[in-house]
Amino acid sequence: MKDFLFFNYSWVPNSTLYFNSFIDAGYDCDIVDEISISHWEPKDKYKVVVVYLHCDGPVATINYWLDNYFQDCFLIQHNTTDHEQIQPWTNRTPDLIMQRELFEGTQNPSNIPIEPFHFPIPSVYDDSYEQINDVMFYGCMTNEIRRPFTEKILELSQGSLKHLKWDIKVTGSGDRTPEEYRKAINQCKIGLHYFGNSRDSIRIWEIASTKAAIIMPKLRMKSTSEGYMPFTEYETIEDNFSDLEQKILYTLENDRWKDLGEESFQAFEQRHSPDHCFNYYHNAIRKHIQI
Repeated sequence: MKDFLFFNYSWVPNSTLYFNSFIDAGYDCDIVDEISISHWEPKDKYKVVVVYLHCDGPVATINYWLDNYFQDCFLIQHNTTDHEQIQPWTNRTPDLIMQRELFEGTQNPSNIPIEPFHFPIPSVYDDSYEQINDVMFYGCMTNEIRRPFTEKILELSQGSLKHLKWDIKVTGSGDRTPEEYRKAINQCKIGLHYFGNSRDSIRIWEIASTKAAIIMPKLRMKSTSEGYMPFTEYETIEDNFSDLEQKILYTLENDRWKDLGEESFQAFEQRHSPDHCFNYYHNAIRKHIQI
């Protein structure tokens, strides 16, 4: 019997990092994605089946296999969406849900055991760059909720805070090169973040890894709260960002950004690097099943 079977999206790097980490840790695993599922057939039994692949065609196939081949497996739903209500994808109720966007108000009508997690993001730190820009925001319009925030940034950069050195790029679909982004994030003193499709964001952990100070609304995710993987090393703004100008000036005053940036960097290194995320994820599962 093998340890894990993962149903994954090949084009999602973060779930792939999590699932590959089990192989790296020495577990006997198979990974099936949206491409290989059309010609893959189960030949082994598995202690644990993890389902992230949940588009219509593959789910029907996965349900068939769960009913006919993997009846005795421990079933986990790996969920990176930010729905307000937990939504099982399979006919069979999962034994555990690993939920990235988990909040106090998240509804769980089936009362399924849940463990929170967040993105496992590799460091983008490059000390060959000098932090010459005061404020940086690179973001995509993935959700219209972000538009008023980007408009506020542009207003400040052209108005009351035009004396600061800004680096702003707002795009419709992420048309920036990795090199351009790495340079920008390593050259800033303050990195701004505002939630779009979710509170958790790759940007948060990338900024934290570069010793820049982070200014953003409160995360409110269980995964970053006390008892899980706490993260408080950032300057908080109101959700309506009414205090954004004040917080930018405060953070730059007397080089406070250096201390806050170092604190967020240490938090990343000690609690939020990919290796720490993997260990946390593995241990969260082991709380529910011996593997």
